[in-house]
Amino acid sequence: MTTIVDKSGVDTHMVKYCTCPNAVAADIQMFRMGLFPASFLEPKTAFTFNVLNDFLLDNLECGTLAMNYYSKLRRMTTTVFPHLVLDRYWELMSVARQWRKLKLLKWNGFGHEEKEVKPGNLALFCLACPHPGINVTLPVSKHAADSNMNTMSYLQTPSWLYTRSLVMDRNFKAEHLHAINTGDEVSLMEGCGFMVGDTLYKEHFAVAQDTIQRSECNNHRAVNQANASCVKTNADGIHCVLTFYDVNCQYHKRLQDRIAESAILEIPKELDIIPGIGLWHVHGHQDSCYVRYASNFIEGAAQIDGEIMETLWALLNIISPAACGMGTPHRKECLDYQMNDCNFMKMI
Repeated sequence: MTTIVDKSGVDTHMVKYCTCPNAVAADIQMFRMGLFPASFLEPKTAFTFNVLNDFLLDNLECGTLAMNYYSKLRRMTTTVFPHLVLDRYWELMSVARQWRKLKLLKWNGFGHEEKEVKPGNLALFCLACPHPGINVTLPVSKHAADSNMNTMSYLQTPSWLYTRSLVMDRNFKAEHLHAINTGDEVSLMEGCGFMVGDTLYKEHFAVAQDTIQRSECNNHRAVNQANASCVKTNADGIHCVLTFYDVNCQYHKRLQDRIAESAILEIPKELDIIPGIGLWHVHGHQDSCYVRYASNFIEGAAQIDGEIMETLWALLNIISPAACGMGTPHRKECLDYQMNDCNFMKMI
């Protein structure tokens, strides 16, 4: 007997597999019928593709926990005795993680050919950000322009026109409880999405100097609980970056020194970093910070508030409470999926 979990409920069926000489394995036969087996050797439980898609959508839009979702399926199966329905909660969590990764692999071009999945390959880039060679054409170099001046291919452009803006912030609501059995955790997307890989993070954390910096500005929570991460992005050809951070007046002071001391982090020598503070947070600083770091007074910053991360936290916080008690790999996968969906919704 095989337990089949569908959107309509949980049922048990007698399943007969093809036993012809050239028949494929039982798990492959299930996949071809639109069923995802909970195990691959002798599957006794399977989830329909429809129920997995429905759970991921509920998880994205409503922050529904796997336990609550399966509890709903049990009540849909029988409203009188839902506790008598077979419990496949743990199987749902395991299969949903695999289904989530498979969908990301398919969406990012890894569905029909074998190729290495590199860090960041499963992250959907934001169309609003400048990506040289994709959605922005950088001007030719000055040397190339001098040799081809007659063709009028060179246009004098201000340096701030091709500037990337980076906004850094900490989500104080996306807290994570300490895992109990870390040895049992298995990562399915080691650094392939937005979140940095655990191995690389621990390597950096082992050599990073944990120094306490005395704030010369007001008493800010972000300084007291400093915890910043670095994401590798393609900035080839872009020589100016405008960064926004709630406490940039303190964070930017020794940024170059901290990166120079690291064997993992690096900043291109020709990259000019301009610090800024978001317009909502800058008013909590000293008056001298306002005229120096507010985007209103930064050349080329245009009309931006530097607080875009605050609006994105509202979407991410849908899943943050549910991810609080997850294992570290599972939590990263959920947050990666939520951020991918956020960028996808910008496109449509």
